Parts: sequence; structure tokens; C-alpha cells
Amino acid sequence: MEYVVIYEKGDSSYGAYVPDLPGCITVGETLEETQILIQEAIEFHIEGLQEDGDDVPQPSLNLPIQYDIPNLGIHKVVENYVHNDDPAIFSCKHAAGHLYLVTVGENDQDKTWLRVGISKGRFNLIRSGSINLRDAFTDSENGYLLRIKVPHDDPTQSSPEVILPNEIPEDLLPFPGERLGLKTETLPALSSPEELASSKNREILNLTPNFSGIFRTEAPIDSLGMILTGFQKVINRIGAHFPDSNSKKKSEDIRNPFGISMLEVGAGSFDIRLASTELVDIFKSSNLGNAIEEFLKLFNAGSDRVKLKPLIEQFGPKIAKDYTNLLKSLSESVTDTRLTWTSPHPDLGGTAQLSKAQMLEVIDILETIEKETSETIKIRGTLVGLSLRSKSFQIETDDENYYERDYFRGKITDEAIDTEPIRNATLSQTYIAEIQGFVEIGETKDENDIKFTLLSLSQ
Repeated sequence: MEYVVIYEKGDSSYGAYVPDLPGCITVGETLEETQILIQEAIEFHIEGLQEDGDDVPQPSLNLPIQYDIPNLGIHKVVENYVHNDDPAIFSCKHAAGHLYLVTVGENDQDKTWLRVGISKGRFNLIRSGSINLRDAFTDSENGYLLRIKVPHDDPTQSSPEVILPNEIPEDLLPFPGERLGLKTETLPALSSPEELASSKNREILNLTPNFSGIFRTEAPIDSLGMILTGFQKVINRIGAHFPDSNSKKKSEDIRNPFGISMLEVGAGSFDIRLASTELVDIFKSSNLGNAIEEFLKLFNAGSDRVKLKPLIEQFGPKIAKDYTNLLKSLSESVTDTRLTWTSPHPDLGGTAQLSKAQMLEVIDILETIEKETSETIKIRGTLVGLSLRSKSFQIETDDENYYERDYFRGKITDEAIDTEPIRNATLSQTYIAEIQGFVEIGETKDENDIKFTLLSLSQ
């Protein structure tokens, strides 16, 4: 059940209250903080009522109510925003299907109805908070409103009158700055992912990031861009470690076997429909499907270190950096994220979800794994740099290796620096080098992602 929350922005803070729960109020420094605090306040308020043995008011948002507005006929309520207060505020439709926003209040002399027509688009802007409640009346789309006064002593003496926004009585208007904050779907619902996967023979992904402080189905492009780019990088990193991976293609073949395309955006928190760029094979499997299956394991591991660490080690040290950057992009802009995979293969697919709190925990774990994650390799390469004084080395190689590099540089260990092969080494000669890498998480440049040390050198 959803209680209507009305928000108000002050000079340096936000306030919020729940009309259905008198006394349930809160204040926060940011809108996001206020959203969290008011939900906690609602829970505490309800618990207090229950402990005292009092009835808990039901949300009035979707109560099936209709009003016979004098001279205007029956109006069916779409949503109640302020129900048990004066003035009451609700949206409604009359028999012809037109949308209206209505406020109604009364004093000792009469009851007054104030009705303003609204379009579907404006309705969405009002309920999501883009237009505050006062401006919804004082800055109407058509520039006028209908007012109906019904005297208490003679209800038959009522008639509608057209008034201008500047003629609205102050006691019928919401306070300045008050606005709603209802989740509002401003995009159409997406088609069935099962039908789409089957008809297109492609892997279908639904990525649903729940952006903080945004009540409409919209998303900031800077955050969205980083999230989608980060997601593709993690998928590429996973795919590169499959035994039959074709990720190292010739330059003239620009297709990515793990490529993802965006198909459409639909209703929900912000529902992004993605698909594999390649079709599935005759067995209904694909490169991307294999990578997504592993990514879901990573996402579902959450902040369970026991499950997370082997997955990071399985796909190499760079996966930790890419996954950390993805989670940072998400945690900076969303409250939670869900990924749903639908495959043409009837036995494949799955869902994973992480909250912002879980993402932050995973980031902390990854940053501690950094100090423990290392891999020792042996490669054949050309010694292009060596300094006994600074204990540093540089080696070029054509060998395929765990770190996917053709160039290594770093420090020589104290144990290795005194060995004869290193002290007598000659530049431009070919050697077998034993190198150990220690992952560094979150650095900007690739060459700073891993620190390398030379353990030994031989011919």
C-alpha cells in the first residue's frame, strides 16, 4: 500500500508529511534523504498506532470514490492526494473522460469546489512533483478555472463561474512549494521479453536502475551513460576469459561477440530493454548468454565475500576494477538495480538485484580483495629496461598471458636483485621472466591498475 507524501523545498532543506497519517512528518537536507526518512517515519508511525491499539488509516490514494459536483455532474476520483483535510485535493474524470484537478474546502457560509482541466502529460508532471500543487491551479494550461460555491443555508443556490488564477481564494490553495512525489510511468510498458527473445533469436536483458529523487520514468544521461558503458566493460572482461573467446579479433572485424544493443525504454522505475548484437546459434546459446550467466553469479553474490572472491579470481584482476567502477556509477545515482535475463533457450535466464547499501558493501570488499589478489606468471620476452639502482625492470612480450599485456614494468624483489641472471642481464636479450602482479582497484589509467614485481629471470 502506498501513502501519499507531500514534499516541500525550503531554503536549505526539504520537508515531507503524510496527509493520511496526521503528525507523520520529517525534514532532510536533500530530497533523497527526505524520501528515506519519511518512509522510516511512516513505518514508525504505523508501529506506534498498532502498539497503542489504534486503527491504522488505510491509504486514501486509490479509494473508489465519486463526487456529484453541483451543476457539473458525477466525477470519478482517479487519485486522492489530500483526503481527510481541508482543503481536499484529488484528480478525477467526468463522464466524457476529461481529466481534472479539484480542490474543495468549506467555511461557515459555504462549500467551494475549484476545478481545473489538466492534460495527461500535465497530470504526470503533477503527480511526479515536477509541477507543484499550487502552480497546478495558479498556472493552469488553459488560463482559467471553474468555481462552484454551495451555500450551507440554501444548497440549491449554486452555479459555476469561470475565474482567473489570480482570483483563487488563498484558503483553497496548497501552501507554496508543496508537491507530490508519486512514482509515475511516463513511458509505455515494454513488450513481453519471452516473445521478443523467441522472435528475434537474441538474448534479452531488462536493466532497471531505480534512480534517486526521480519520480518519472526518466534518467540523467550522464549517470545512465556511465552505467551502460560500465556494464558492457564487465561483460567484455568476463567474455575474454572464455576458452573459445573470439574477443581478440583482427582490427578489420569490428563486431563484438559480447556486444549489447539498446532496443527500447519502457515503464517502471526506468526499464531499459537490451539485446545481444549477435543471434543465438542452432542450440539457442550465444557468447553474450554465457557472459550474462556469469555476470548474474557475480551480481547475486552480493556482499558475500566467500562467493565473490573466487568469481573475481576466475576472470582475472581487471574484472575487479571494472566491476568496482560499475558499482560506483550505480551507487552514486540509484537506490537499487535489477537485471533480468530472458533467453531463447528455455532453460536459461535469471534475475539479480542489488540495493545501494549492498553495492557499497561490495565495493568495500573489492578494495580489500585488492591487497590479496595476485597472480604469478612466466613469460618469454625481451628485456628493454633494467636498473639495479632503482630496482626496476621493463619487458616486452608476444606471449598470451593472464594479464593480457604485451608490456610489463615494475620493481624487482630484494631476493631477485642479487641473483646472477639479473645482475648480469643484457638489454634487448630474450629471457623467461617470472612476474607477480598485485591488483589495484579503481585507478584511472590501465597501466596503474596492477603493480608488477619481477621474481626471477632466466634464459
